[in-house]
Amino acid sequence: MSEELYWQSDLETAVKRARGEGKGVLLQFHREDCAGCKKLYALTYADPQVRREMQHWFVLLRADILKDRAVRSRYSAYWTPSFYFLNGAGNALHSFNGYLNVEDFRVLLRLGKAALDLPRGRYFEVIDLMDDGLALFPNNPRAATMLFVRGMAEYLIGKEKSSFRGAMSEILELYPNSLEARMWPWMEG
Repeated sequence: MSEELYWQSDLETAVKRARGEGKGVLLQFHREDCAGCKKLYALTYADPQVRREMQHWFVLLRADILKDRAVRSRYSAYWTPSFYFLNGAGNALHSFNGYLNVEDFRVLLRLGKAALDLPRGRYFEVIDLMDDGLALFPNNPRAATMLFVRGMAEYLIGKEKSSFRGAMSEILELYPNSLEARMWPWMEG
């Protein structure tokens, strides 16, 4: 049996529920005539793994970008579909604009969850989540980002520079043309 998606329609209710459940909020902006939204609902949200991860990791909140003006204004939303990952105070810690296929959306869910978990000191959970994403999607365009996030979490556990250097070396080797490879702070010049 596939997991049903249960959407909240009120921001404050969603944030309060997320706080109580120790989750973040995944806020999706949509509008009636949005082609990307229609494709998202028909293809991406039809995937049972997507639905399971969304429901398990987040309190889901959907807002109409044209009708829910106060919510749109609070997050400076301007595109549909768009996704905002909110912490227990309702602050957006990660966002993305546009339609994503199943793989890319599952990567986004992991990066959004990591953005919520890192400030809460959930470093081991972030490492496991990034390792899972890298195992599932090693050739995804955002794989280097997942590796970078994993390196940050490893560093934050014990403040060992070697952990972060190891992740950066892995990025340079596996994803040499990525933005993250260009972030190598120990390069000359």
